[in-house]
Amino acid sequence: MVFIGLDVSKISTALCIENDNEIILYSYTTKKENNIWVKQTSDYINYRFINYKYNDEQDYSKSELLKLDEFSKVSDLIISDINNDIKKIAIEGYSYNSRGPIFDLIEFTTILKYKLIQSLDISNIEIMSPLTLKSECCKLVYKPRLELKGKKVIKEILHYENNKGKQATKFDKWDMFNAFIDSDLDIKLKYWCKDNEKEIAKNKEVPKPLDDIIDAIWLKEIKKRQLIRENN
Repeated sequence: MVFIGLDVSKISTALCIENDNEIILYSYTTKKENNIWVKQTSDYINYRFINYKYNDEQDYSKSELLKLDEFSKVSDLIISDINNDIKKIAIEGYSYNSRGPIFDLIEFTTILKYKLIQSLDISNIEIMSPLTLKSECCKLVYKPRLELKGKKVIKEILHYENNKGKQATKFDKWDMFNAFIDSDLDIKLKYWCKDNEKEIAKNKEVPKPLDDIIDAIWLKEIKKRQLIRENN
């Protein structure tokens, strides 16, 4: 069985494929080859560099049509990296707090999802909400905190949070990154992140493409473990 996690972004789509316990990571990025994070992670991530040619200075109609054509080509590139074996794929849904050109993201994601439906059995595709992704990631890594409430009747309440007391539903990109490091996942990129944690933490945000790659890894892992539980 092949398990896939796909985190869709117009400028930094991330793909994680697990096939027979082999993990393959792809980043479809507008970053340049000389970007510091690209250079340092090129041993762990397969990069597909994207150079969009449309721009806002062009004729409006031509720009909009060229944009769709380029989104279609990038989608084909992503699908070409997904082999034809039986697979389960989890895709992160829209975050309504997303910054940037949200309509471009919607157009790109719609084209990609449509092409995936054409090439895969739709029953093998799952759209996972950002809230579910955060919550399930927390549950996979951290033991829940047990709270006992009541006097006569004692109720057990489980709180899902990380080691710092951050609730699972409040997780941000840094919490997902830290959970990745704290996890039991045996992935070469994780050990690189551990070795370079202090340098990475100097940034205001988790550097791209790491943030998207980590989300794709979690999407794959959550779907995989869910199916294992259902089959046991």
